[in-house]
Amino acid sequence: MINLNHESLMSMENYKYIQDKLNNDKIVILDGANGSELEKRGAQMDRAGWCGPASITHPQILENIHKDYISAGADVITTNTFSSARHVLEYSNFKDQTVAINEKAMECAILARDHFPDKKVAIAGSLSLSLVADIVDGINDPSEFRDYMKTDQRSISKFTEESIREGSFNYNKILKNFNEQISIFKKYNIDLIILEMIINPSICKPAIDAALASGMPVWLGLSCGEESEAGDLLAFENSKMKFSETLNNINSNFDAVLLMHSETKNITKGLQAIKEKWIGYLGAYPHKGAYVRPNWNFDKNYTPEMYSKDMQGWVDQGVKIIGSCCGMGPEYTYELKRRFG
Repeated sequence: MINLNHESLMSMENYKYIQDKLNNDKIVILDGANGSELEKRGAQMDRAGWCGPASITHPQILENIHKDYISAGADVITTNTFSSARHVLEYSNFKDQTVAINEKAMECAILARDHFPDKKVAIAGSLSLSLVADIVDGINDPSEFRDYMKTDQRSISKFTEESIREGSFNYNKILKNFNEQISIFKKYNIDLIILEMIINPSICKPAIDAALASGMPVWLGLSCGEESEAGDLLAFENSKMKFSETLNNINSNFDAVLLMHSETKNITKGLQAIKEKWIGYLGAYPHKGAYVRPNWNFDKNYTPEMYSKDMQGWVDQGVKIIGSCCGMGPEYTYELKRRFG
């Protein structure tokens, strides 16, 4: 049984610990992947909900992953809620278990942290546009997922805030679903929100609005793509939108801005672009490999030592929050702790 009153007191202390580290110019170590690590350890991935349902189908594996990240040196662990919003799970066989899945994700993270009573570890609640952005942008877009998000206005070529509110993308429904997740974060006294894979400003608006209205500390996780032939950095998996448009998501209400779930080769240029718009705390946690729904293809040639060396360059650019994303597990966290902790 989790003592939520105890967790409430812990929440204030844990995030203050993270703030103090940052304020004293120290490195904060974020954990690594949940989804690809769950798959690696045998959890079944769902076609729509990806790793989200694993919170109830394989809770012990998830708890052990969190424990392994803490053992490796993580100051912050992330809940397995990246793809657990109601509008995602409604496509899966778990559509009636949204609350149970999100609550179990909280419990797994808290139980893992409670295993280390002498360590201060913050828990970040993950919110993302998982599946939603794929559908609207037409990326990784299985046909069976389309109708729920789009109306008959299929001819609209660009989704603006106006078209979203008119119903081609259901802003109010998505906002309500993110508020549902946040209410669960608050019930379990999660320390902060981390917005992940924020790309298209219009599509990401409900997630940003919900997070910033929560009263919780919010870290903004942006994703960048490849360089265009003209030398411009593009938005993640997008041949038309520039990363400079993604940067319009940045505002002064965030506690930190992180470049995440982006290829390692694009991080240096992405950080340079962010620093032109943001002077606050900066973070980086890229991925390695590729996602082919619903599985992660691992790059087995990229070692923790190689990653640590790459991270040194990004730390030299001013990064203070360091972690890893899909394709990299606790062994990468351990190497980061060894080098920077």
